[in-house]
Amino acid sequence: MRRKDPGFREAYAIDQANNAYMIEVALDNYTDIFNEWDPAPFKRRELDQDLQVYLEGSANEIPSRYPIELCFTLPPGGRDLAKEEEVRAGLKNSVSFKLYLFRKEMGLINSRTFRYVLAGLGTLWVARLLSKPTEVSDITAVLTEGLFIGGWVFLWEAVSLFFFSNRDLYLRYRTYQRLRGCEVIFQEAN
Repeated sequence: MRRKDPGFREAYAIDQANNAYMIEVALDNYTDIFNEWDPAPFKRRELDQDLQVYLEGSANEIPSRYPIELCFTLPPGGRDLAKEEEVRAGLKNSVSFKLYLFRKEMGLINSRTFRYVLAGLGTLWVARLLSKPTEVSDITAVLTEGLFIGGWVFLWEAVSLFFFSNRDLYLRYRTYQRLRGCEVIFQEAN
């Protein structure tokens, strides 16, 4: 049985010029794209938080095998080609910075995962050594059990970081790579 086409095809228009799904955003002004509290020029501004969430969600809804483009619609007579180039550069810089932060966070998670694996294996090794003597006192037995539990907790935390936290970050990283590489177009409303 073949699956039906997903609903994203109905939610996003296709640009016939390049066969890409368009993530459409209506603007009143170019400044709507960026954080209104950031006084920096467009080239260095942070994206508006609501727009960032919308772009990320839209890019995730459209499968990665399909190309996407960002299509910003301005009111009639509102286009400025010089500002559009600044906005494109600002979008690319903002997304590139987000990618840098994701890479940094994934590196920290990988480093923490490695430390947890070492701590877990070391703790389990010590627990195993303490459990070998034939005369085990109550204190040694409690200490050994605590070390075994602690070792497994360290290893579980490493597994959790590697397979869950790192995976979520990696998926977001791929989404932002996709957004960085997509075409950005501007048009006037009809």
